[in-house]
Amino acid sequence: MRLVYSLIFIVALALIFTSSIKKYSKNFYTIALIIGSGTIIYEIYRLVTDIKLQGFIGEFEKASMKGNFSIAFFLIVMFAGALNPKWKITKKLLSIRAESAILGSIFILPHAIMYLVRFIVKLLNHKPITTLYVIYLIVGLIAFIIMIPLFVTSLKKFRAKMKFADWKKIQRWAYPFYLLVYVHIVLAIFNDKEIDILKLSIYTVLFGGYFILKLIKNSKSTRAIKNI
Repeated sequence: MRLVYSLIFIVALALIFTSSIKKYSKNFYTIALIIGSGTIIYEIYRLVTDIKLQGFIGEFEKASMKGNFSIAFFLIVMFAGALNPKWKITKKLLSIRAESAILGSIFILPHAIMYLVRFIVKLLNHKPITTLYVIYLIVGLIAFIIMIPLFVTSLKKFRAKMKFADWKKIQRWAYPFYLLVYVHIVLAIFNDKEIDILKLSIYTVLFGGYFILKLIKNSKSTRAIKNI
């Protein structure tokens, strides 16, 4: 349920502070970097001492570490482009779509860095590594590599220097990125000792719902163009 709580928190934050996120985006990026850096420092400390945070702080840290905040921001980006643009909520989300993509990219760093660190620690300690775990890491790495140009071209400084057609070509890579993120999540669930059916269902509904809505929207746009 951590994803659900994270999604509710992030969506509420986006809708309540839409204008602030747009106007003071750098401040929000700084806060995200501080949270991400704090998560990485704590996780490295935990690897050495095995000390665990408890209560709300513990759950907040886990949401940051597991990439729940990142996924929540990416879901905002996804559904902002799939929902009816005439809706008030869609307009609000679209106005901070670039900022949400950047925040999602920043919040994924603790997850990416620490799972790489854990993988290296396992190798050094000669711990058993399953094929499924390796595939999970490879899919995550490919998704992360695809995310980098998407992140860079979301920044105003770089986007302003690009032709719209070139920018659009790069942004189309968002679709395979979202698909790989979903596959990465599913592999993570199957890597657990017990498969969490509820978690799998929630992610499948969210990502599946997005792709269905996007296909419907694209289909309508194509028909509208043909009728002109």
